[in-house]
Amino acid sequence: MIRDIKPIVEINDYSLYILIITLIIGFYIAYILFKKFYNIAKDGCKIDCERYYFYQFSNIDWSNPKEAAYSATRYGKVLAKDRRRRELFEQLRERLDKYKYKQDIKEVDEETLNYYNLYKQVCDESI
Repeated sequence: MIRDIKPIVEINDYSLYILIITLIIGFYIAYILFKKFYNIAKDGCKIDCERYYFYQFSNIDWSNPKEAAYSATRYGKVLAKDRRRRELFEQLRERLDKYKYKQDIKEVDEETLNYYNLYKQVCDESI
């Protein structure tokens, strides 16, 4: 007796859709968690980095004027966040430029040190 082959029964398979939806939800949750922890680390670093740069800026050794001018420019630029500090930094940077690009440099004048101390005080108040 020959038995007939039954027709193929179609089974609805939703596993691919479930996998795609699960991956989308998983990536979304991972993105939210990453963004949350990244912002926490970023905000914490911003405060600590600003304090570090201010510490470096306030402890510049002026016995070597050329190196001190480069250091003051480097650290001062990072600290210039708002409009007032940017203006004061530009005034200080103009005074420091004459100590950067020359071979033999004389001692730092009193006016430049006054601008440096004023900028340092303004930065200290804002941090």
